[in-house]
Amino acid sequence: MENSWTTREALASDAELIAVHACHRPEDEGRRAGYAEWLGPRIGSGRYLGLLATHEEVVVGGAGVVLLDWGPTRANPGGRMGRVANVFTAPAWRRQGIARSLLGRLLTHCEALGVHEFNLGTTPEARSLYRSLGFIDYAAEMRRRRG
Repeated sequence: MENSWTTREALASDAELIAVHACHRPEDEGRRAGYAEWLGPRIGSGRYLGLLATHEEVVVGGAGVVLLDWGPTRANPGGRMGRVANVFTAPAWRRQGIARSLLGRLLTHCEALGVHEFNLGTTPEARSLYRSLGFIDYAAEMRRRRG
């Protein structure tokens, strides 16, 4: 399987598939349709940039970046930020560099567009991948959620 995958851009028609990757936990199934509905127009407008890895036209991995108009900050005077999302590799295809390759290409593309700040949520298993791409732990945030 190694090096037998190709890469293509995510299309608006891929929104349902990407939603399955984003909402892969059983407790997230109820939000898949809404996520796909939200995602499709963002892919179409260029506010979500995604890449998919395929083998014989079957998607084996993916990664995306949601482009956010965050507003200028001291650390990011340009005000645009990328939120890394939907990084996924099918279990049989893991440890082959798919996620690293897709995300690396997306980050480079975003930087060429002038986006230089990125954030993401991660799992303990994926931290080393993100650290290898230059991400650092950032504990200064707080969150408030209602309802």
